[in-house]
Amino acid sequence: MHKKYFAPIILVAIFFITFFKQFAFAADDVSNLQSQINARKTQIETLQKQISETTKALQGKQKEKASLENQLELITGRLDKARLDLSATQAKLEQTTLEKQQTEKKIDAKRQEIDDQQVQVSELLRSLDFTERQSIVSIFASGKTLSDFFSMQDAVHAVDTQLTRALIKVLLAKQELDVQKTQLVTTEQTLASVKNTLIAKQDQLKNQSNAKAQLLLQTKQSEGKYQKLVADLKKQYSTTENEIQSIEKQINAQLKNKGKVIPTGAVQLTWPVPSHIVTALFHDPDYPFRNIFEHPAIDIHAGQGTQVRAAGNGIVGRAKNAGMGYSYILIVHNNKISTVYGHISRILVAEDQTVNAGDVIGLSGGTPGTPGAGPFVTGPHLHFEVRLNGIPVNPLDYLP
Repeated sequence: MHKKYFAPIILVAIFFITFFKQFAFAADDVSNLQSQINARKTQIETLQKQISETTKALQGKQKEKASLENQLELITGRLDKARLDLSATQAKLEQTTLEKQQTEKKIDAKRQEIDDQQVQVSELLRSLDFTERQSIVSIFASGKTLSDFFSMQDAVHAVDTQLTRALIKVLLAKQELDVQKTQLVTTEQTLASVKNTLIAKQDQLKNQSNAKAQLLLQTKQSEGKYQKLVADLKKQYSTTENEIQSIEKQINAQLKNKGKVIPTGAVQLTWPVPSHIVTALFHDPDYPFRNIFEHPAIDIHAGQGTQVRAAGNGIVGRAKNAGMGYSYILIVHNNKISTVYGHISRILVAEDQTVNAGDVIGLSGGTPGTPGAGPFVTGPHLHFEVRLNGIPVNPLDYLP
């Protein structure tokens, strides 16, 4: 090879040596993070097996006949499952955080590679330009043919093309990693939201655990007294259901006769409390008292005394203050929709009052032994029902 090609070839060699050194350092950091990610995956698999076993045990217990002992065991089992769920979600959150850090390191490495390549390519091109000018002088001074010069030009062009391709490849890789990072951030936010939900459920179940003492106090560990409490609860539920249906019919009849006018508005309802964390679903299979009746609502996480707002425009059909029993507010809306707000500790509206979406109608409750809570409550929350033509439907179908 002619000596006039040595300079560009040496510069290209230095460039690629530097490139691979940087890649090796980045790879070590990424490998360390991958080991931590794999450890989290193993932890999650173990927790998922424990969750599956606990869930099967709870399902079997739910099928048993309602008894005091069974009810207490269900409460304990749900608390254990919530702890496992929380641990699994925490591990998933840590795994996603590590994956995000890993991707960020890859992006940083690519960005550094791009910067270094740009500098080295510039230096290489300047050197090649100098070599080219020198070659032109030497060609004319030595009397050699132009074919030697064009041969060198072809070599320079090949090197330049190869470097350009490498740079484009790195840029495309960085763009791909940026997309991955965005996806991981979204996943991390989702898992953080799930973690908050599980924490709320854990708080709710801890209240159930505390409610054990109240339940044992009420029954004095007597199965007979427990069955009487269950019978009273069923009777109260039936009475409340019949009462709500009757009031709905009366108000709808009045509306038909134009005795009342509901402010117009969209069927879409709004969340009645600031929290959107649902701790018990509509007809929830894990509802603590499902062996007594189906859960006709969703339970929304809300601290004792949280402001409760009307979910839509309507007329207050019932504002029942039951003292230490179950207190609730019924609002009848247009389009044959009505909503029920249960475990209200303080009622701030009157029956027949017209309300608009967002108006404060009361304060939430649900803490055992407090006004409006009623029997067998598991802790502060809002019981929220949506009814269509008098029949409970899933509230989540009507909430944003």
